[in-house]
Amino acid sequence: MRSNIKQLRKQRNISQKVLGEEIGLSQQVISRMERDRSKIQVDVLMNLADYFHVSTDCVLGYHANGEAGNPIEESLKMQSAADLELAVMVDNLEQMDQARRQRLWQALAILKRCL
Repeated sequence: MRSNIKQLRKQRNISQKVLGEEIGLSQQVISRMERDRSKIQVDVLMNLADYFHVSTDCVLGYHANGEAGNPIEESLKMQSAADLELAVMVDNLEQMDQARRQRLWQALAILKRCL
């Protein structure tokens, strides 16, 4: 089973060097992972999944049911779901009265300080 790192990278039209710089690895490490010559460490796997906005299973080449997956389809599904969720949140925000919107911004500011 081969990882989908190369397909995901090509989908974004970025080089191995750029991907490595984005997630803190060398181009050589990215190349070895794409060719399955190097095991993917858990923290790197999570960084790749976050970077490409896909599941770790998608990065590894599996669907949740254990079948080989298509990273492009997975990525598009996740992006579509995220876009829809964001549109609903923006719509809800626009419909809020000024007082509720102000309380929401205050709550978000508190959360930001906690991070």
